[in-house]
Amino acid sequence: MKLNETQLARLLDNARALVEEGKRLHAMQVYNRLVATEPSFLLPYFELASLYAELGKEHASISILRQAQELFPENVEVTYHLGGYYLRIEEYEKALTLYKKLVGKKLPQVHFNMGVAYYFKNNFKLAEEQFRLTLKYDPKYPKINESLGELLLKRQAYTEAIDYLKRGIEINPYSAVNHHLLGTAYGKIDDWKKAQKEFLLAVDMDPEQATNWQMCGESLMHLKRYQEAEPYLHKALELAPHSVETLVNLSQVLCAKGEMERAIEYIKKALDVDPKNQQARSMQWKLQRSKIKVIK
Repeated sequence: MKLNETQLARLLDNARALVEEGKRLHAMQVYNRLVATEPSFLLPYFELASLYAELGKEHASISILRQAQELFPENVEVTYHLGGYYLRIEEYEKALTLYKKLVGKKLPQVHFNMGVAYYFKNNFKLAEEQFRLTLKYDPKYPKINESLGELLLKRQAYTEAIDYLKRGIEINPYSAVNHHLLGTAYGKIDDWKKAQKEFLLAVDMDPEQATNWQMCGESLMHLKRYQEAEPYLHKALELAPHSVETLVNLSQVLCAKGEMERAIEYIKKALDVDPKNQQARSMQWKLQRSKIKVIK
């Protein structure tokens, strides 16, 4: 039986209320009833797809939006959201096929998602093109400077990456990721003093992220501030006990401080985690050579 506008609105409100109450299965039943009885009413498709995605059922999200797409093949929102769910399940080619239908509309969100898809397909050239189009259509698009900066880091265009990452920080000064990326870019051009400041800010903003502590310690190592570096590396190891990189860094710090036995201990731990790690094996050889010299 066809529902009038008032009935549709009531059912939609009912479904939303059930979601708020945590009664998702009941909400799904209401949404499915709406889709079945009034297939031309688009909102239930989007909200049901979103509900499935919240439960980790993106394939169900795709299935419901494909029903909508059959009815409305030219609808921009349906095509865009369907592409987004394919992106979430890492089916990048299917996402790109959908997004390409929307290219002429100059929608920054479409170009951004295309950039993400190309990035994860390791096609950095096309990813960069899409991120730059995003920036062209919306200079304030969320995370675009951060994303473009990270891509430029991949391309080893470090100076240009720094420019974009600094712009990103101007827009969002409290992004730990942005500060971490900027610190990485400064490190790549051997400006470890600036790198250390950025990693320290990243630590302040996201103290649960082990790599922020590890890179803060590593930057202090490059500045030969070994005494200061050690506690940062211990904190990184506390958060990520099996980080080979941190174990090697600690060994390097202890070696520089002349604490050879402790340095050897950490290299052994690193090699226990990854016996083939080249950085750990190289440090082990260095420590063995140093030990021989001491014995002589």
